[in-house]
Amino acid sequence: MPTTRNEEYRFTDVSPVLQLSLTPAGGAADGVAATVAAHGLQRAAAATVVVVDGVIDAQHSSMGGLPAGVYVGGMAGAPQDVVSFALGAQSRSRGGAFALLNGAAARDVVVVHVPASTVLQAPIHVLHLSSGAGAAAPRLLAVLEEGATAEVVEEFGGLGSSGDGAPRGAAAGSLTTAVAEIELDDGAALKHSYVQLEGRGVAHWKATLVNQGRESSYSLTEVSVGGTTTRHDVSVEQLGERTHTNMRSFLLCGDSQLHDLHSKLKLDHPHGEADQLHKCIVSSATGRGVFDGNVRVNRLAQKTDAQQLSRNLLLVPRATVNVKPNLQIIADDVKCTHGCTVSDLEEEELFYLRARGISAEVARQLLVYSFGREVVQQLRDESLEARVQAAVRAALASFTGEQ
Repeated sequence: MPTTRNEEYRFTDVSPVLQLSLTPAGGAADGVAATVAAHGLQRAAAATVVVVDGVIDAQHSSMGGLPAGVYVGGMAGAPQDVVSFALGAQSRSRGGAFALLNGAAARDVVVVHVPASTVLQAPIHVLHLSSGAGAAAPRLLAVLEEGATAEVVEEFGGLGSSGDGAPRGAAAGSLTTAVAEIELDDGAALKHSYVQLEGRGVAHWKATLVNQGRESSYSLTEVSVGGTTTRHDVSVEQLGERTHTNMRSFLLCGDSQLHDLHSKLKLDHPHGEADQLHKCIVSSATGRGVFDGNVRVNRLAQKTDAQQLSRNLLLVPRATVNVKPNLQIIADDVKCTHGCTVSDLEEEELFYLRARGISAEVARQLLVYSFGREVVQQLRDESLEARVQAAVRAALASFTGEQ
């Protein structure tokens, strides 16, 4: 397993995670119905897949809104040519140690297969719930054939959470190792949301691995507020020309929380587009954020337009963020920019709100949430945004800024 002597884990110590019990979580069914009811989407979903401790709960899942030819469900009933072609193809080569751990421990796989030229108007909601102590290894495989369009919402929370910003049911010592493998054929388009609101005490590891065909589009919106130690490894490869990749992330690090985002985007073909925005808030002297973003524009990727920006907000003294934006350009006819900012709240903005009768604590919370709002609103679902907002408010409830 990696250590802090490995460059990619330089700022993330995995030793506390390795001390956790890796006994498979029990998958207890108590409270599933109430939790699912509290975590619906505002829009009617084409399918809702409930996954408890990495295992699909068919009783509480619903697939009634799927058009003919579209498959959403477990691996056993999935098209076997799709599974044999795509499952593990990316995670074995570039998923990292925890993706390999997921491959060994996964007890089920959520498979999404959208045939060529099929357009799904409604989202597919995959709700991952953790029941308590132990290890869960949820896995998603999404394959969109040529010209297909779909939206997948992955939401992680604790069993028993009510959507009020206070996840419950995930005890200290829990481990989640999740993997999403995504294959986009030529001209396919996927909007992917990843919302992580697990309970404190959970170590959450996630790998998102994407292959994009010619003229395909992949859009990722990530929000991570829960857990104690979390890491998201994103790897995207553009495998054809005129391919578009958009990534938005918002991380909130509170007391004794570590949120780590490592992303790798490789462009190998002409006229590719890539746009990445990373936002991180650290609200505690014991919290820490990590961002390592690598965009590589290879020699054949002429006429590429790539942009990367990392913005970080440190709310208290001794709050820490380790940022390493990296733009590697080998092609010579490109338009590429990247940047990074680290700052505190602006005193002028605080004064403006205080002068209008708003308390200091509420003013700070308003400014903090507006900082992440640019990313959160990309979720495009009022109910999901409300759960994120509740989690952010709960995380900042004791924050005064006078530390």
